[in-house]
Amino acid sequence: MKWIVFIYKVPSQPTKFRAYLWREIKKLGCLYLQDGVCIIPDSDDTHLFIGALAEKAQQWGGQVFTFLSSTFSKEKDQELISQFNDARNEEYKELIPWVTRIHGYVEEKEQWEFSEEQLRKIKDEFQKLLRQFQSIEAKDYFEAEMGHKLRVMIDQCRKGLMKLF
Repeated sequence: MKWIVFIYKVPSQPTKFRAYLWREIKKLGCLYLQDGVCIIPDSDDTHLFIGALAEKAQQWGGQVFTFLSSTFSKEKDQELISQFNDARNEEYKELIPWVTRIHGYVEEKEQWEFSEEQLRKIKDEFQKLLRQFQSIEAKDYFEAEMGHKLRVMIDQCRKGLMKLF
């Protein structure tokens, strides 16, 4: 398996540069090995994204090293994959209360009549949930188990919501 290893060091001031890199690296789903050292599976998309981050860090006066590595053992590859899946599973788990709440609205519909405003808010909440799920799914490089389970739960919510609207 090929991995992109991204090592960076940017000036401590202004802090917005470090914060920007950290947010973008988090969005991409990189795994931090230590401060300023990340790893991510190699793909065209991740390669381009890391390249763009490297250019920004250099523009800010930072030092950057980016390289491909396929020198890990199969055991180390599996350990890294497991760490990536653990990270995604945790992110997916954070959405479960959200799904449960929306599912509760569907069940309540049988007992209560929602106003148009309440229905709109439920629909908006579901759309936000979908966006959150899709942002996690986009960086779920190894198809973490919780992603499959959550997808089923979301589909059940969608079917229930279709009855509301």
